[in-house]
Amino acid sequence: MTGTGGVLGRTVAGVREQDAAGRLRVALPPRFCPLPSAVHPDARLLNARAAVWLNGYGLCRDGAQRVRMAGNDVGGFYGRIMPRAPADRLQLAVDWCALMFAFDDLHCDEGPASLRAGDFAGFATRLLRVLEAPGTVPDGAGDPFLRAAGDLAARCRAEGTPVQIRRMVDGHRSWFLGVLWEFGCRLRDRTPSLDDYARLRQHTAAGTATTSWMEVVDGAEIPGAAMDSPVVRALSELAFTTAAFDDDLFSYGKERWLAARAPRPARCRLNLVDVLAAEHGLGLEAAMAAAADLCDRLTLRFVRLRDQVLPGAGEPLRHYLDHLSHLVRGNLEWGLRAGRYTNPDGRHPEAVRTTGSFTLTAPRNDTPPPVPSIAWWWDRF
Repeated sequence: MTGTGGVLGRTVAGVREQDAAGRLRVALPPRFCPLPSAVHPDARLLNARAAVWLNGYGLCRDGAQRVRMAGNDVGGFYGRIMPRAPADRLQLAVDWCALMFAFDDLHCDEGPASLRAGDFAGFATRLLRVLEAPGTVPDGAGDPFLRAAGDLAARCRAEGTPVQIRRMVDGHRSWFLGVLWEFGCRLRDRTPSLDDYARLRQHTAAGTATTSWMEVVDGAEIPGAAMDSPVVRALSELAFTTAAFDDDLFSYGKERWLAARAPRPARCRLNLVDVLAAEHGLGLEAAMAAAADLCDRLTLRFVRLRDQVLPGAGEPLRHYLDHLSHLVRGNLEWGLRAGRYTNPDGRHPEAVRTTGSFTLTAPRNDTPPPVPSIAWWWDRF
């Protein structure tokens, strides 16, 4: 790991405040990740097309919202998950990313609905209905999010099978349920336990909602006997959760920057680093190291379990496991570069800089972590 040179000012573990403006520099521990690194050759074109599509619904056209949309680099995000997919089919997943990042900002985390769980629940149920049955929400015609989601749903039906469509809708239902759990934590102003956080993080990060588009883009349906088998479920949850925990690492500077500007400090922290600190009474440096170590152990388990499954996997499942492998590595590479995290509010470019690196040195400990809700990933399948 290399930090930033010539940094002045107060240092807090791996987080450094550089100047009076409060710009943050975060240095992460090296991450064990022997998984492939690639990006789609048309990532920039996919990104540009997604912006035009989103703007066409009146979303993220101006000001900070437009800056943040551009900084999300949705073509680079999904282009790292499926670097060899046909660009025309991959555009559907990239457009979904553009819409859902905007939805997350405005309705889940930082927007005006962030303290009104009832408002979110009402909107989320309408959005779910649009995805599962386009055209059935009569009062949604004027809402740009619902109109854009209706377009995605119609395109999904044109490309996907009924099973793939059901998996896509179920993925969003799991995501929205996770967000409601987060609202409950915020309303109680209490940091959750590590076990609860680990159990739900794959859902609060939209895990299956994100990856449900893989099958649609590929075209081939994974048989239920394979997709729903315990070992493939474990691999899916491992990949989703590892990526979500990595999100907590590379978004830590953004969260800290925004928290410093909040009207009042919150005791509820929804980030793996802070959850570990609260659970075990750790300082920031130790908590960050513990978070990275947990990610390393999950990555090692994913690789070993994947290699156990691959020899007997059919072609659609092999493609799916390849996408999950690219997700774990690609998500971290994307997050260390994305303007979504360097410019937290769309008005302060380079307010946060996070540096990270990779290592091929595997963690020595390959036993289940003392977290009951995820320990089953180490079962003998």
